[in-house]
Amino acid sequence: MSAEVCAPADAPLAVHVYQAAKVARWLQHCGGVAVWGSLDLADSSREWLTPARLTDGSPSNRPHWSSPQQPKRIVTDIGQVYVVTHREVARVRIAIRRGSYGLRWKLTDASSTRLRRALEKAGPTAVYVFEGIHAIVHVEASRTPLAEWLREHPDAGP
Repeated sequence: MSAEVCAPADAPLAVHVYQAAKVARWLQHCGGVAVWGSLDLADSSREWLTPARLTDGSPSNRPHWSSPQQPKRIVTDIGQVYVVTHREVARVRIAIRRGSYGLRWKLTDASSTRLRRALEKAGPTAVYVFEGIHAIVHVEASRTPLAEWLREHPDAGP
C-alpha cells in the first residue's frame, strides 16, 4: 500500500449572482477568496466569504466572532467557482418563539416540521430564506462557471 493519502478534492465554490462580480474581483486582485466556517454550534453550517488578502497584502481578518482564526480554505482558481441561480418552489408559513434563556428566536416545533418537510420534498439542493412570516424554499435552477458568467455579463466584470 502506498504512503499517499487519498483525499477528496475540494468541492467547487458556489456563489449567488449578487456575489459573482465581487468574487471575480477578489480572485483577480486579492489573491483569491477565503471561505470561513462557523464555530457556533447553533449555526454550524454558516459560511462567510472574504478576499484572501487585503489591499496592503496582509491576510484578511476573520469576518465574525464565531468564525475560526483561519479560513477553511482559500480558492484561487476561477475554474473552481460557479454562479448559482435559484427558483422558488414553496412558501412555508412560520411562527417563532424565544429560545433557551431567551437569547435567540427559534421556529416553533410545528414550523420546523413544516419547513423540514418542504426542504425534503424540494430535494438536496434546497435552501431557504426568511421573508416576513414565510420561509421561502428555493432550489438550484442553474449553475454557470464564473468565467462564462462574466462573459455573459461584461458590465459586471472585475
